[in-house]
Amino acid sequence: MPTRAFHGQRTNALLSWVAVAIVLAVGGWALLEGLVHETLFAATVVVIALVPAAVLGSKRAALPWEVTVVAVVPLLAATIAPDLWTRQIVLYAGAAALALALTLEIHGLTEVQFERWLAVAFVTMLAAAIAATWATLTWAQDLVAGTSIIASNAEVMWLLIAATAAGLFAGVCFDLYYRGFPGEELVSAPVDGVDEEQFAIRSDIDGYPSLEERLPVSATVQWWLVQILRAGLAAMVAYALLTFDTGTVTNVAPMLAITFVPTLLRRRYGLPFDSGLVLWITLVVTLHAAGSFYIYERSFWWHNVTHPLSATLVGAVGYVVIRSLDELREEIHLPPVLVPSFVVLFVLSFGVFWEIGEFAQDIVADYAGVQMPLAQHGLDDTMTDIVFNTLGAIVVAAWGLPYLTDLTDAVTDRLGEWGGLER
Repeated sequence: MPTRAFHGQRTNALLSWVAVAIVLAVGGWALLEGLVHETLFAATVVVIALVPAAVLGSKRAALPWEVTVVAVVPLLAATIAPDLWTRQIVLYAGAAALALALTLEIHGLTEVQFERWLAVAFVTMLAAAIAATWATLTWAQDLVAGTSIIASNAEVMWLLIAATAAGLFAGVCFDLYYRGFPGEELVSAPVDGVDEEQFAIRSDIDGYPSLEERLPVSATVQWWLVQILRAGLAAMVAYALLTFDTGTVTNVAPMLAITFVPTLLRRRYGLPFDSGLVLWITLVVTLHAAGSFYIYERSFWWHNVTHPLSATLVGAVGYVVIRSLDELREEIHLPPVLVPSFVVLFVLSFGVFWEIGEFAQDIVADYAGVQMPLAQHGLDDTMTDIVFNTLGAIVVAAWGLPYLTDLTDAVTDRLGEWGGLER
């Protein structure tokens, strides 16, 4: 447990700033030596460590010294690691410590409130997102400089797995940490004087026109477009059945079924899926189906179109989940001004989990000699998936949330009536 006596005292700040100074020294050396992962790790530690002081305007505002020291350990361990692979594993596992530190800051410096299980999930998602960001920057550096710091798809996947698994462990540590350490003491300076309302700005998204109204064609035309797309999906399934193409059937048939889910939910529960939303969902899954049916193997750019579009659907689901938890669970609060950031985090981490799932299926397929419905296609495929997923998440977080408000309110009302999430 943290040493309470140091929090709010100069001793805690001194110890934390000493740790930061060590990070700066090692990070500077790594930059001069051209060590990409060590440089990225050090830069991330410094940015996170400076947040309390910047927000509270006090040199005494620092993370608990134990947290800062734990965040430094992977960096120091990497400097004595015997080879590049070991250094990378150590640093990516260390992303969990940084995710824990950032979660402590969010919990202590904003109005965000988590239940214990959500705090564990949040640390895990943050660790996965941090690792994905590092991997993307390293991959981009490899492309520009012609280096091979990340040598293969398998290598980057094991790095992401290490970060995610360590993040889950760190999330459990956060739970144990927070039981005996109240939220208002998560930083070493008092939060008096912080404008609490700065994180409570309400999002002005009510009263927006629906997606059905914003599209340049009428609702009737939108309905017919949905039927045409469904017919196309059905034709793909029929052709695959006739040619005994089980892989296409496995991929396309579920996508055809997904197009009917909004209609079923509207009829069964009265959820307001307007024709614009249904067309959006149907178009996204149809483009994916067309890719798996024919185009993916013949055109790489199609893959870069479908992934950001799919990410918008994942972001929409994330938004509904976030809003529902916030409104139905008394111990959970996510200020609206921060919701877009949480949506991006949800999509980015989901993308990492998805890639891990595909990687696991590849391992099973190689071991058992069977064909799996999902597969990876090399390092560039994995990294572009992550990049374009993130772009799609940013699009829906920046511009798409108003079109989901009515649907989210209806979902929250139904869940409230059932009483399954309320407490």
